[in-house]
Amino acid sequence: MEYAGEATMRPGMSALGGERAGWSAAAFEAVFFEHYARLVAVVQRVLGDRAQAEEIASDAFLKLYQQPSAPERYQNLGGWLYRTASRLGIDALRASNRRREHDPEAGERLAEASALSGPLEDVLRRERARNVRSALATLKPAQAQILTLRAGGLSYKEVAEAMGVKSTSVGQSLARAEAAFEKAYRRIGGEPNVHF
Repeated sequence: MEYAGEATMRPGMSALGGERAGWSAAAFEAVFFEHYARLVAVVQRVLGDRAQAEEIASDAFLKLYQQPSAPERYQNLGGWLYRTASRLGIDALRASNRRREHDPEAGERLAEASALSGPLEDVLRRERARNVRSALATLKPAQAQILTLRAGGLSYKEVAEAMGVKSTSVGQSLARAEAAFEKAYRRIGGEPNVHF
């Protein structure tokens, strides 16, 4: 039975538009449910905004769905998704920082609009989060990506798969990224010894 406002689809058609030779609805849904929550958590650590993180995670899935390749072609589908989502998150962070540089009052207006008056700890936590995001935005993309993936709870092996590197190089790359982050964080006036 068709309800008002409900679209009917032919077999092989998707609500995302058009036919996708490689993805069955069940296969795509399984991948989505397996990775979505964790992708959102990783991106949210970068942006500090759950709604924007959900949007970016959805964008990563849309990019996956739009790939002309069959799902079997991906040896590491999860890695591709984490890499894509973290890059999209870092891009969004950089765009936000550019907007703040060109219109410094925009960030203040946004903070005022979304902030609830609360205890001093809330203010300090938000300031620290803003400093962390600013420091991340100054890093090389690979450094910001490795930090966000690791902070998102991924193991060294999962980070390596997401970044397309050997797992033996993750520790050293992570140490370099942490050192660069700490230097950038101190440069913007953050307290020393912050751990991302």
